[in-house]
Amino acid sequence: MNPLDQPVARERAVVTGATSGIGRAIAVRLAQRGAIVGVLGRNAERAQLVADEVSSAGGVPWIGICDVNDPESIDAAIADFVACHGGIDTAVSSAGIALAGTLAQTSVANWHAIMNTNLNGTFYFAKSVMPELIKARGTFTAISSDAGVQGACGYVAYCAAKHALHGLIKCLALDHGRDGVRANAVCPSFVETPMADQLLAETSPEELEHYKNAVPIGRFARPDEVAAAVAHLSSSEASYVNGLMYKIDGGSTAGYYLNI
Repeated sequence: MNPLDQPVARERAVVTGATSGIGRAIAVRLAQRGAIVGVLGRNAERAQLVADEVSSAGGVPWIGICDVNDPESIDAAIADFVACHGGIDTAVSSAGIALAGTLAQTSVANWHAIMNTNLNGTFYFAKSVMPELIKARGTFTAISSDAGVQGACGYVAYCAAKHALHGLIKCLALDHGRDGVRANAVCPSFVETPMADQLLAETSPEELEHYKNAVPIGRFARPDEVAAAVAHLSSSEASYVNGLMYKIDGGSTAGYYLNI
């Protein structure tokens, strides 16, 4: 057989939180470059809808029903994916929740809920996929937030979790760079997703406009813009990028912005 006629091996990717919002956009974007995409999430019906989108975009879908709060369910899903596809080249941790509240307003239960999903869930996922990423010399990308690089009034638990997540990603970059694994985080500001809609559901139109006006670009991000950053970081074009906190925030964290 002519070497040029040999089939090209597909990228093998797994994405948590892939059934909605940013995770869904990432799954579809990776499918556009022909990847096998493990759609990981808790809702089977929504996972099937995203799997259909992955297929339509040119990828090969695989569904794994799991909860990032449960390390055993993550391990089982990853083991099943590897058994089907032989390994993992690209891992994206996108599962997350956002709950508002100052210290006084944040219950212990809500604190733990934020930490379990946004921080512990990423740790469990990274621990599960890292042996495969080392074999493949792959990439690990976490979806963080601009709340991980600065404070945010009224989001004490969310900010704490995202700041801690950055410490985790930096250590993965340091510990596994020599293994050929690159670890990075993408840090968007508000993104137009169902989670943001729910978080801002009781926000007045005036306050919502204030949030948008605080961004130098003057609007919130789109999920596909975040997905594009993930696609870049997980590609060979970013082969020397490791330990980066990639801000996708329209300039929100560039400094004090006076909108006049």
